[in-house]
Parts: sequence; C-alpha cells; structure tokens
Amino acid sequence: MTWIKVAQTSDIVENKGKELNINGNRIAIFHANDKFYALEALCRHQDGSLAPGKIDGEVVECPLHFWHYNIRTGELLDYLQGVKLETFPLEVRGNDIYLDLKESTTTSES
Repeated sequence: MTWIKVAQTSDIVENKGKELNINGNRIAIFHANDKFYALEALCRHQDGSLAPGKIDGEVVECPLHFWHYNIRTGELLDYLQGVKLETFPLEVRGNDIYLDLKESTTTSES
C-alpha cells in the first residue's frame, strides 16, 4: 500500500464533506459519526459533487437531485439497484488523513 497524505482532520468539519483532486481523482472526504470516509466525489446521476451534500448518519444526499449514497459502502440507496461509488481506504494518523488510491474498494471503512 502507498499511503498519501491528503488533508488534516481539521479541514473537514463534522457532518460535512470536502472534495479533493488527488492525482486526477475527484474524491470526497466526509466526517460523520466521529469517523472519516472517502469515496468518489461524483453522483452517478449527473456528475454533481456529493461533497456539499447533506449528511444524515452514514448517508449523503446529492445536492442536485437528492440521490442518497452510503458514505461507508458507496452504495446508492434509492432509484437504481446495484449502483456503487468507489470507496478508498482511509487512515487517520494523529491529525492527518491518508488515502491509498491503489486499493480502492466498495466496502472500505475508516
């Protein structure tokens, strides 16, 4: 695994998300339930960024058309079955957030 420092924990407010461009990948980092999660930033519907979406527990609502995704698994929770966003392994080390882009998955947990 090759871990890349992408942010500090203070960069992402509780119950908020932040979109980052990491090596050409648009990734959203979310802070919810005292944990951090990383997944593809773009909604499958019309490529709107999920980062500014409303968070409720482990669910983010796309601010454009209200699609809902589980931020832990990447799974779309409504409209279409079997749709998942890619998630990324994330580690918090002290105040730093690290990602491993080579090990993307659909079942990553922080």
